[in-house]
Amino acid sequence: MNQSRLKILFLSPRFPFPLIGGDHVKCYHLLKHLSTNHDVTLVTFNHGDKPSQEQINSIEGLGVRLVALPLYPYKAAIGCVRTLFTDMPLEIAFYYGDAFAEAVEKLCSENQFDLGISFFMRSAEYIRHKNFPKILVAEDCRTMYQQRSFEVSSSFKQKLVRWWEVRKLRKYEPWIVNDFDRTTLVTREDIAAMQRQNAYADYRLLTNGVNLSEFPANLSHEGRHTVLFAGKLNVWANEMMVKSIIKDIAPKVHESMPDTIFQIVGANPTKTITQLAESYPIAGRIQIVGTVPRLQEYYQKAAVFIHPHSGASGIQNKLLEAMASGCPVVTSPTGAQGIPVVAGRDYLMGKNATELAENVISLLKNQGLRETIAKNARLQIEKHHSWEAIYEAFDVIIDEIVPRQVSNNGKANESILENVYEHNK
Repeated sequence: MNQSRLKILFLSPRFPFPLIGGDHVKCYHLLKHLSTNHDVTLVTFNHGDKPSQEQINSIEGLGVRLVALPLYPYKAAIGCVRTLFTDMPLEIAFYYGDAFAEAVEKLCSENQFDLGISFFMRSAEYIRHKNFPKILVAEDCRTMYQQRSFEVSSSFKQKLVRWWEVRKLRKYEPWIVNDFDRTTLVTREDIAAMQRQNAYADYRLLTNGVNLSEFPANLSHEGRHTVLFAGKLNVWANEMMVKSIIKDIAPKVHESMPDTIFQIVGANPTKTITQLAESYPIAGRIQIVGTVPRLQEYYQKAAVFIHPHSGASGIQNKLLEAMASGCPVVTSPTGAQGIPVVAGRDYLMGKNATELAENVISLLKNQGLRETIAKNARLQIEKHHSWEAIYEAFDVIIDEIVPRQVSNNGKANESILENVYEHNK
């Protein structure tokens, strides 16, 4: 398609580099794609002081104009107090700052943007009333996420916060989407949840991707004996999963296979996680690895990737990466949501700690089963979760709301459109 170059204003509540966490990865790749054909300005918060030179280079090296503003978590938390008696959820208020709003207003006064993109609902407030075409890359239904988190929370503090957020989000989320021409979500379950709240907004499926060349599959499973978990360890949901692994799953596995090593890989392990690992009855069997330069190597060497998901919303990028790398996955019924894989063929599913442990043991004892599961999962990731497929889907969404030049014969590429719409049904 011969497309005219667009001026795009892209907002993100978090600096999309380093590529740790699914939100960073997707935001970065969308920016990378958009900047190849368009003039993109990114306005983003950076937690703490100024971004490092490496961070700056990662974005400006794409050809993206960067406006990065500091976000101090303590000050942001205090700022949330002013919204306690409004309809604004805490997670929106936390990322709403006068400096960010002023930067957006200044850019809009100096430029005639053809398109605005809010990555996450947390940045939507800044452009919701602008009169240019807008896309909200919402990713997940936040009301559903907080409701499910409330249900599985064990502490009074967590339950109180989640309850408060659910009340706020039920009022806020169904209406913010009305201010955008399209709202994208990563799973059909999230779309269905949003439609139950607001059936009139325009939703599109925009799943997450994996750079297949960066996560090559190692499908030879000879000699593997480790069980892997990966994720940012100071994130509440990940901490909950690690606790479940150490307290409920690992002991059951070790009853049958005492030499199995569980590797917990991820940045910022909490004191609770560290203490649980240190006090585990079998010394050395729970390894807190922390941050690693290349997670790919751990995926490729592990016998099993364990993911005792507790049922939140969205899609689990860790599973996409593990499946792409040839590491068989064991997860809960909600763990693989949004990924077109079949339990028993592409991964193994357990409804509780006992079933999860039994599936881990089955894979550890059966090299042939590991290899079959790994091969099947890799094929599904190649088919549905390449970044090229996601870029194509995003371009179609943009073309729906921004009038541009099309092909020389005056017709859009119908095959592409048909494929994307079929995928979005």
